[in-house]
Amino acid sequence: LWVYIMSGLTEFEKKEFQAGFKLLDKDGDGKISFDDLSTQLTALNFDYTNQQMLDLIYVATGKKDGLIAWNQFLGRFTHKDQGELEKEISTAFEIIAGEDGVNISKYGLKDFYEKLGFKATDEELEQIMDMAGTNGKLSKDEFIKMLHV
Repeated sequence: LWVYIMSGLTEFEKKEFQAGFKLLDKDGDGKISFDDLSTQLTALNFDYTNQQMLDLIYVATGKKDGLIAWNQFLGRFTHKDQGELEKEISTAFEIIAGEDGVNISKYGLKDFYEKLGFKATDEELEQIMDMAGTNGKLSKDEFIKMLHV
């Protein structure tokens, strides 16, 4: 299954999914644990109960061991229907855009990275904004285009 999923992705998409997995795998053990997920969702101001987080893990894996492996993560996120994907992208955009809600600024992006425990330099942030072809503000349409959705 993992080889099949990976074969349908561009190199950019593979790297994006790997980066997303690494963001959630806080302890770097190659699996997203309950603690990893809890830490990241709390940092993003999501108010999930322990049971809701266990349910998220179960939906992603079909198992009750509390761990999400790379192939399970990839399989979960590459089999979304377009409506579900658009809803998740909208939610992500709103979280990163913050109070503005209309555009993601370089500083909004920096704040988002810091909430996840990552430090991004101004140069790295400018590269991301340049990659998206923006004028320093990333609209929802540009955000979607950057994600190649």
